Amino acid sequence: MNYPIFLSIVNAIQSDVENKKIQTESFKTWQDNTIFATGLELNIKLEVSTRYLQKLSINFDWDKYREFKLANQLNGLDSHPLLGINELQNAKTKPNIDVELMLSFKPDHCQPKFKEGKGNYRMDFANQWMDLITRRIQVNYGPQFNITRWHVEIEGDDSGKYLSNIQLISYLQFDLSKTNDMQDLKCFVKKSLKSLLVRSSRVIKISESIIEQTINLAI
Repeated sequence: MNYPIFLSIVNAIQSDVENKKIQTESFKTWQDNTIFATGLELNIKLEVSTRYLQKLSINFDWDKYREFKLANQLNGLDSHPLLGINELQNAKTKPNIDVELMLSFKPDHCQPKFKEGKGNYRMDFANQWMDLITRRIQVNYGPQFNITRWHVEIEGDDSGKYLSNIQLISYLQFDLSKTNDMQDLKCFVKKSLKSLLVRSSRVIKISESIIEQTINLAI
């Protein structure tokens, strides 16, 4: 299935990423015709500039119903291939693009071994700063990060349990219903990407600061 509007969004993001000279680990699209969906996975390296985080992932999700809605809305897209499919005329979906922001932390750096530590102290220690980060984000961003959760994986060794994988995931939506044509859409996408990067940068700084302070207090 063809998604020319989403392809244009992908190209706009790629061009902006290259112009900003952002060091990407990967930039790839995917498509699943069984669920009529497509998307973009953008992974950005953080290891050089941060101590406790290693990667920022931004995932954009799209489908044929949103593609149709936007094609029906934008000027100059009369020849879009989906406009000729009658079954899409009654689609209730809004032309929103779903975005998932995922920050991956460095488990070893975030859970130092303390001489006096006993049992599952590393996992308990991580829970402290994770809770502080969540509260700080809620206070500073409110509805901008209305759905935020932690994904963790737990393992154990001779010193007790610890978190082997730590990710902070936020879900957002960008409403494209006010765009009028393809040029307008590309401008909106670039502004949205800038907003995502600014928000992510602030969350990274918050996370780095809180983890550093928590470690210093524990030493």
